[in-house]
Parts: sequence; C-alpha cells; structure tokens
Amino acid sequence: MKKLLVVLSILLTIPLTAQKSKNHEITVALNKKLDEIWKESNTPGVSLSVVFPNGKAETFTRGFANIEKGIKMTPNTKMLGGSTGKVFYSVVALQLIEEGKLKLDEPIYNIMSEYPWFNRIPNAKQLTVRALMRHETGIPRYVFSETFQADVLKIVDRVWKPEELLSYIFDEKPQFEVGKSFAYSDTNYIILSILIEKVTGNSLYHEVQKRVLDKAGLKNVVPQTSRNYENMAQGYNAESDSFFPGLQFDENGNSIYNLQFEWAGGGLVITSHDLAVLGKKIYEGKMFDVSLLKEYFKGIDAGKMGGKWGLGVHIRETPNGKIYGHSGFMPGYVTNMLYFEKYKFAISCQINTSDKSKMSIMRHFSSISNLIKEILD
Repeated sequence: MKKLLVVLSILLTIPLTAQKSKNHEITVALNKKLDEIWKESNTPGVSLSVVFPNGKAETFTRGFANIEKGIKMTPNTKMLGGSTGKVFYSVVALQLIEEGKLKLDEPIYNIMSEYPWFNRIPNAKQLTVRALMRHETGIPRYVFSETFQADVLKIVDRVWKPEELLSYIFDEKPQFEVGKSFAYSDTNYIILSILIEKVTGNSLYHEVQKRVLDKAGLKNVVPQTSRNYENMAQGYNAESDSFFPGLQFDENGNSIYNLQFEWAGGGLVITSHDLAVLGKKIYEGKMFDVSLLKEYFKGIDAGKMGGKWGLGVHIRETPNGKIYGHSGFMPGYVTNMLYFEKYKFAISCQINTSDKSKMSIMRHFSSISNLIKEILD
C-alpha cells in the first residue's frame, strides 16, 4: 500500500514539475525577447504580465513610469485601464443575471423609465442588457461630443453624474435599430451600470469590490474617482493630439481634468497583473456560473474591429484556437489583454503612452504571445 501511495505521489508530481519547468522557460525567453524589443523602442515604459496555465503569474517591466522624475516602471505601477474596466463590469452583470436580478433579453424600459431623462436616450424602449453589453444599441459615444470635450476641461474638479454624461447624446438620432448592427460605445456601459446600481441599491464600485476584486483576489485595482493616485505612471500623449494632448498629470501628480468622468466607460486604475489574472479567471468560468459562459461568448459581428463581440468580450478565431480579450485607451495609456483558450494562458500589456509615434512596442504583442505558444506546444 505504501509503495502504491509513493507511485501515485510521483505521478501526480510529474505534471506540476513539467509546468513549473515550462513557466521558467517562458520567463527566460520573454526576458530575452523584451530586451531585444526594448533596444529599438522609444516607448516610455511597459508592463507585461503573463498568467501561466497553472495560474502562476509573472510580470515583466521595462522603461520609466515617469521620465522626468526618473521613476522606473515596476510590477506595482498603476495605469489607467481605459475600456478594460468594462471587463470588470461585465462580471458584475453576469453575477446579477445568475441571481435573477437582471434579465438578458427583457427591455430595461420598465425599470429605467422612472428616470425622467431616460426617454431621451436613443432607442430607449428597445434596450436590453444583452444589447448594451454587445454594443448593438445604436447609441452614439458621448466622449466624442466636441461640447463634452470642451466641458470636461472647464471645471477640472467637477464630479460628473452619470446622467450628465448621457446628456450629450440626449435626443440624438440612433445609428441603427437595436440588434441590427454593431457600434462600440462607452455610453452603453454607462446605462448598464446605472441599471446595476438601481437593482442592487449600491454604487457600481461597491459591487466591483465585492463581486470582482474580492472574489478574484485582486489587490491593485482602484476606482478612478479623483485626480491623484498613488504609484501612478505618468501618461504621455502626443502634443499634436486633438484629444487631450501632452502629459496626463502635472508636476504635483494631479491630472489635467477629473478622470472620474470616465466612470463605467472604463473608470479603473489597474496593473497589467491584475487584469491578466481576472481575464483567465473569467474565461475559464471562475467568476460566475460556468453555464453562463455560453451566453457570454455568444457574439455578433464586430465589424471593422474584426471577430465577434460577446457580453463584454472580444472574440477572435485563429488557426490555433479562440482568443478572448479586451483592449483599452485613455490619453497617455494603451492596454490590451488576451486569453488563449487552447493554451490556457492570459497575457496583458500596458504602456504609458498613446502617442502613435511611440507605440511600436505594441506591434510585438502578437510575437510575444506566439513565443509563449511555441514553448507550451
């Protein structure tokens, strides 16, 4: 009996040892690859995290979080996550669907019509949770309003209410009928999150903390509710950019406008590590009932973005299996997160510039992913 237990113990240890060896091989290879890429890069700084098939994670950084102050990028350096915040809110929504508090395909009008402004939303009576999450509502993006872009700079400490953000698209003509096409719009998640707050009676960020951060064990994600953050990378946008040019923060660490405005369109300050960890957990069915993954991944044609769009997830078919993920942008920052279904690893990359002349390192994201796949094969 003892011999049998010893044999079983050895057999169980072999896969763990093999994966540990693969993890080490990937770590060495990625460090070498990043060194090669970095020599030719003019990106201020980069943070890249990989969550291996066994759940272990490794973060790789190069460059500076703040060039002027000589502060190097570290695994704990935070950046604006942009639209990747929607990944977090999608988890909240799916948990509420699981609990029966939200319905995917029932019009939300009966609940939301209590707000006097709701009838001024394009296609208001036809909106559903599914349509909002898959960006098939035809509702325009409020952030592209020239009036909004001017207003956000007028009073830099202004705290924006969700309905004030929506006011920039009140009475606008819809781009198309609900369910007839795809048009990515932050406005969809503003409406979804107002609905979340209404059915839970709590703030969106309270629900994110309880349902996402605590459940996934994420320690480096904070609500984007002010103009100043600890351990924050400076964001470098092009001086010629028409969309909030130059530096994101002044010499005292205060943003040039109140970042709180983004709210449910993104609205989280994150690390590449925590985003990669969450991605793997979501796409492997560990953040809500696994039976809901079928609905989560039921996508529609994402048009010019390529692939399909599910309930807060970009889905692409490749010769090596499906890739799930989401990207994000805020002036001074670009984020991308991918999960490779066949290989069961997640990868997330953040850079602290949105200046197109300094973003060449992001073009290497696919080659870095391919390197990991080659080792795992």
